[in-house]
Amino acid sequence: MRRFTLSALLCCTLQMMAQPHFPCSPKLDNPYGVCSHITRPGWDYEIRDNELEIARKNNIGWVRSDLDCGNFFTSHTTSNPALFNNVLNSTEQHGINLLGILTRMQKHSWDDPQYALLVEQLAQTYNGRITHWEAQNEVNLIKGVDSLCQKYVDVLKTTYETLKKVNPRNVVLTSGFGELHEPFHSEFSRLGGWKYCDIFNFHTYFTPEGLISWLDKLKETMVRDGWERPVWLTECGMHTANDRQNSAGFLTDLLPAALRRIGLHPKKSAVGVLCNPETGYNALTANDAEELLSPHFRKVVFTTLAQLHNLSVKETPILIAAADEYFPGTHLPALTDYVRRGGTIVLAGGMPFYYDAHTPDGIFLNRKELGTSFYKQLHMAPATQWEDPVSHKPLTEVPPCCERNNDIPFSYGWTPTAESPARYMSDANLHPGDSLIPLISAGTAHLRYPIAGIYKLNSDLKGNIIFQTRMYAKISSDKEAEQARRVPRLYLIAFSYGVDKVFWYNLRSREKDLAYSEDNFGLLHRDLSEKPAMQAYRTLTEMCPNGSERPTLTVTDGLYHAKWHKPDGTEMHALWAPTGNKTVRIKKHGHIKVYDHLGNRQNLKGKTLDIKEGVYYIEGELLHVYIKNLFQYN
Repeated sequence: MRRFTLSALLCCTLQMMAQPHFPCSPKLDNPYGVCSHITRPGWDYEIRDNELEIARKNNIGWVRSDLDCGNFFTSHTTSNPALFNNVLNSTEQHGINLLGILTRMQKHSWDDPQYALLVEQLAQTYNGRITHWEAQNEVNLIKGVDSLCQKYVDVLKTTYETLKKVNPRNVVLTSGFGELHEPFHSEFSRLGGWKYCDIFNFHTYFTPEGLISWLDKLKETMVRDGWERPVWLTECGMHTANDRQNSAGFLTDLLPAALRRIGLHPKKSAVGVLCNPETGYNALTANDAEELLSPHFRKVVFTTLAQLHNLSVKETPILIAAADEYFPGTHLPALTDYVRRGGTIVLAGGMPFYYDAHTPDGIFLNRKELGTSFYKQLHMAPATQWEDPVSHKPLTEVPPCCERNNDIPFSYGWTPTAESPARYMSDANLHPGDSLIPLISAGTAHLRYPIAGIYKLNSDLKGNIIFQTRMYAKISSDKEAEQARRVPRLYLIAFSYGVDKVFWYNLRSREKDLAYSEDNFGLLHRDLSEKPAMQAYRTLTEMCPNGSERPTLTVTDGLYHAKWHKPDGTEMHALWAPTGNKTVRIKKHGHIKVYDHLGNRQNLKGKTLDIKEGVYYIEGELLHVYIKNLFQYN
């Protein structure tokens, strides 16, 4: 057996070690926050004391809420401070800091000549009680405003100078920039907007590992333009709204039947899943892949977009390529080549390749349409309510019926209505030798198109394309469980890169509409009962409490390993693998304790631990963590 020294092993396996990108404290300083609309009547204002008590008991030190000017000013000259006074009395009573957002001005702030007076009156009224001010919310996402960034920089300058005039100790945050969209944040940097803030602030709702790309990009911008500021993340999260269609059933029921129809046997085949957690593109999460695919296939393997161009059809004959309407266009040639070589791709929901998920800076976003050129390359053709590719005219009738072939053990949980946009695929671009096999069809008495089917290709392309076109095809076997798994991963990554404070959006779900995402982001249900994510949040604050050493993060072959010391000196570790199963061998010194992300004590069998998406916390001294089977070792 070959021997490896520790130094040689680290040299071979170490892919990345995170370093703080921004000015930050070496120890965590009250880093835990949540968003809650405790300043808005009819939202959370009436139950603010209940929410703040829950926050306090869960070691949350900050609440972010809106300083809506309409709740303070009855006119530009008349104010009513009672509402915000009540809120501040509550936050002070519970020992919670309030981050106030200057929002809902009577006009766009740059169009209001009295904006500075409004800010000044707010600052004077709550001088010393509100110390941290966020200048607007997600201003970069405002549509239809010319010279938006310049206008915002001017407003930020006014905000900064006004707040500092009232009290030099006031701390000014930029608007939370939604996903750091280009070119806004780069333009903000070039215009010198950073001169008028104490803290740079942004929001993201991508996967935790996708946060790394954003932070790298922000660091590059700061270095390029010669400035730096502490960074806060004042919105992040994941909603748990109900899926509007059971796409999990498509994978568990229809897909195996479809594969057998074209001569592939799932139990004898490996199925690949495109997964790039660092960039935010995931056809399936590791947990969902294991739950939905593992019972039906011989093996589930993950492949990155960079590996797609040489993916072996023999070893991986089936590939889950997309779970929705988004795909990075720069990688479509490699996907087409995989089909050309005989591979079978699965497009699990929505109109395939409708949006390009790739932006020039290399970060994945769902912003622009791909166009139709790739449909022809793949011999596919969309048929939509707005245009039939055969007649090149809109389809005038909505689909009143939905029917499946008798041998397909799957049916949709929706009834087509006038509100159901018709999205089909057609045979308009087939080549000689190709065929389109309908599995489930919808249409009218005079028209039928497949909404699920197989492109069986036998021309210049030799593979197959299995699709279903219904919308709202986000796949999750248990979204509340997935939300809980994300919480510690996101916070630990942010802390290790130098983000000082992180706010989860939000504390309580309104849950007026269980299918509407905005109503379902909370750590708590509407009745204040806990979701699993609240338990995960509390566990994180206990494992990595205020005053802990800032975590260091090492990423090795898809294994994420954070390490820190608690204030009492206890050594702590967190291990997780967003692409699924990593068996690690642990060499420890003395006694250790292992907990899952929900705080449940785990029995360590021998010296190995199977790591998945959910964080495992290890309390105690570890000498080495090896990835089993990556190398041979003693």
